[in-house]
Amino acid sequence: MALSQKMIDNLPRVTGVYIMRGPTGRPIYVGKAKDIRTRVRAYLGQDTRPFVRFIQENTASLDFIATSNEKEALLLEDRLIKTYKPRYNIFLKDDKTYVSLKITTNQQWPGIYITRRILKDGALYLGPYSSANATRRTLSTIGRIFPIRRCKDSEFRNRSRPCIYYQIGLCLAPCVGKVTQEEYAQVVDDMILFLSGKDKALLRKLEERMQKEAKELNFEKAARIRDQITAIKDTLVPQMIVGTQTRYEVDVIGIFSSRQRINIALVHVSRGSIADTDNFTIESNGHELEDVLARFITRYYLDKKDIPGTIYIPTPPRDKVTLENILSEKKGSRVRISTRPTRGKPRAWLGMAQANAANHGLAKQELSVLEDIARILHLPHIPYRMECYDISSMQGSHAVGSRVVFTDSMERKDMYRRYKIKDVPSQDDFAMMAEILKRRFSGEDPRPDLIVIDGGKGQLNVCVRVLKDLGLQDIPVVAMAKGRGSKSDRFFVPGRKNPITMPRNSEALKTLQRLRDEAHRFAITYHRKLRMQSLGRSTLEGIKGIGPAKAGIILRQLGNKPSLNKIKPGDLKPCKGLNRKDIENVITHLGNV
Repeated sequence: MALSQKMIDNLPRVTGVYIMRGPTGRPIYVGKAKDIRTRVRAYLGQDTRPFVRFIQENTASLDFIATSNEKEALLLEDRLIKTYKPRYNIFLKDDKTYVSLKITTNQQWPGIYITRRILKDGALYLGPYSSANATRRTLSTIGRIFPIRRCKDSEFRNRSRPCIYYQIGLCLAPCVGKVTQEEYAQVVDDMILFLSGKDKALLRKLEERMQKEAKELNFEKAARIRDQITAIKDTLVPQMIVGTQTRYEVDVIGIFSSRQRINIALVHVSRGSIADTDNFTIESNGHELEDVLARFITRYYLDKKDIPGTIYIPTPPRDKVTLENILSEKKGSRVRISTRPTRGKPRAWLGMAQANAANHGLAKQELSVLEDIARILHLPHIPYRMECYDISSMQGSHAVGSRVVFTDSMERKDMYRRYKIKDVPSQDDFAMMAEILKRRFSGEDPRPDLIVIDGGKGQLNVCVRVLKDLGLQDIPVVAMAKGRGSKSDRFFVPGRKNPITMPRNSEALKTLQRLRDEAHRFAITYHRKLRMQSLGRSTLEGIKGIGPAKAGIILRQLGNKPSLNKIKPGDLKPCKGLNRKDIENVITHLGNV
């Protein structure tokens, strides 16, 4: 019982869906392909994903269903997976744990609460927020600035004296008439402005109100407003922003993948405001990220009535155009899957989704170094293979570049590469970096999970431009600028104005520094070697009887000798092509008899 070439020979070379069945006849894997026979043949050795070996060993028979195009194949594959739930296909686990702030603006005396359910009950919901603990701390802080009630409606109706929240200054006690409805409504409006991120507008209104009370000699009220203004200016409450009313109707997908699972945070944006989120965990079992995303988008949106016009995602799924056509047909209008927005609110939303995916996926784990790097730099997956690039030259002469590779945070010297700059005659580090990146990524070497560039924003922009020209803009890249004085190293990422820093004792920082320092060492060693060879060649070719060929033989024999004037006759004896007279001339000329 195992997948065999004989089974595969009976398959047609057509577009469609193939079904691999176990010994009981139950499907263990369902897949789609442009060419069914060619795709299934890959399971005999070309497909190296970890789970493929188990599929091969447990396949007792093969079925197929031909379709007229790839779109039909994708839809049929999704339907069969939902029906049979094959063991080795991808399944989603909904891990929704987000909370929101609920303000009951539909009531005469609104209250504020933390909730996990968003209902159509006329209340105002702010959020959602990924951390319930952080939201509770936020509520406690803003309660001292905007003392709104938190009690249940039943308690509010039946209370005859103020509760402890009134005693400690966290509630205005509307339940027993300690505040007028007009004053209470004003505080509620101020709090909504604050939580919506409109601090400046709120501060302007409060200052106008304070001036007015002072002019009317209501100094006690003016003092309370002054204290409120100070508290707002001094508070460190993070603004988990709800957007303004705009035309946006989009979904934003954040991704974080480790070796065993992929976490997806999906943020729903309605009329410019974050309306809801979903979180999913997918056991990847070695499936490629592009395949997982394609399956996720298909399965999630084909079951939904409402599909947004735009879906933002950090990494393009496989069959992106086919997916767009399927979703557009179901929606009745165009649906666009956009990767890596570079500006405005979409970029901010994607950053939030990425952070939520990473934080949710790693919340209960002890972080490894690579997971910490992915979390801090907001990467879509763990950077198992990292590549660092550096340039070394002296006023444009003997310019070289280096590539250093770390896999699983360990050096892989067999993958190191040196580049002699060919097309840049002058000292232009940006053009040199562009040259080595084009040469590297025009080849067939495996793609890295993270590119690290030794430099700042200029080098980063060069790398981003080269990757875009080559159609590889989905590869994450970061520029690492060395800190000055007591300042730590800074990390620049595309689409972000300010650099990211890491704690000095962070293992993630130490790993990236080791990667950067190794790239610098490798580049400068090669540069010095070329410079010494050039200097040595010109020196040797001036000796009687030593031409270019013999000079080359001598330099190859001497290798990394630090200085030519320190060589001995014995160093030159192994040189083929040099006679005794040549050796004597070299030693005499170099003043080392």
